[in-house]
Amino acid sequence: MQLVLEKRAERSKAIALISPLIAIGLTIVTMSILFAVLGKNPISALFVYFIDPLTDSYSLQELVVKATPLVMIAVGLSLCYLANAWNIGAEGQFLIGAVQRDSHQSDAGLCGGPLS
Repeated sequence: MQLVLEKRAERSKAIALISPLIAIGLTIVTMSILFAVLGKNPISALFVYFIDPLTDSYSLQELVVKATPLVMIAVGLSLCYLANAWNIGAEGQFLIGAVQRDSHQSDAGLCGGPLS
């Protein structure tokens, strides 16, 4: 028996809409099972991960601070893909940016990072 991959004539709109919901649902079910195995309440653990960070202004600020570099990487990668150019260095760019940020803060005397 030979496995043959054939390209579909057109993409199903129903599957395109349902597949992200299925992925989110399976992720929540898997996390709930893992928390239950660890002896934690799955509902309170999911609340801490998904709802609690959105409840006060400090958490929202931290969320934006952590998400900004990832959004910038995503925009850069999307431009590369639109230009039909491959860019596989996003993780390295993120790490080098973190090292440079730390070294500039250390040079300015703002913090005692690992490079100081």
